[in-house]
Amino acid sequence: MAKVKVEIYDYPSSGGGCGCGCGGGAAMTTAAIKKQVGELQQQLEEKFAGQAEAVYIDLRAVPRNQVPSELRALTNGPYPAPLVVVDGTPRYAGDIPCEEIIKEVGNILA
Repeated sequence: MAKVKVEIYDYPSSGGGCGCGCGGGAAMTTAAIKKQVGELQQQLEEKFAGQAEAVYIDLRAVPRNQVPSELRALTNGPYPAPLVVVDGTPRYAGDIPCEEIIKEVGNILA
């Protein structure tokens, strides 16, 4: 089985809650996002030993025409950064819920 990829996208957002029930509040800072991605990667490695990875992606550094249209639609909408995509499916915005992500990765690998 291929490695489960958890992509955490950072992008300029207006902050504030998105109203989708994801628990997102004010937008996280880039430093806070990077720190949490590192912690998530460590937890994934401890639990799944090379079967999953967390990747930080700063969309500010990616040319707009190289960002997939469905991702542009999400990051240009009301969703606060970061956007968490688990195994290709957008799952969370405005927060990095490590416990939920680990549970989801475990379900994918089961």
